[in-house]
Amino acid sequence: MTERYTARRALESVAKSDDGEYTVLLEHGSMQLGCYKPQRIDRQNPHDRDEIYVIQSGRGYFFLNGARQPFEPGEALFVPAGVAHRFEDFSDDFSAWVIFYGPPGGEK
Repeated sequence: MTERYTARRALESVAKSDDGEYTVLLEHGSMQLGCYKPQRIDRQNPHDRDEIYVIQSGRGYFFLNGARQPFEPGEALFVPAGVAHRFEDFSDDFSAWVIFYGPPGGEK
């Protein structure tokens, strides 16, 4: 392993990204590792692949398919492909690892 995927490096990369909210750090096969740090409002739409969020920092609420639950640092959240989801009422320091994987439409 030659690269280190640290939260610090990820957040530096997000700050330099085109939108200032998301960056891709690694792609391997169908897997993509990114970092997400929305600014006050999460405007994302459902994705065509399964994904896992691992909360790096911050707290708030996660909305998934009609249900709302709190989240905290270190927590992992799974989102099936095509399902509506977003982060709500999150703290300014919120950031998360994002792992996309599998085929469009999600794993069966």
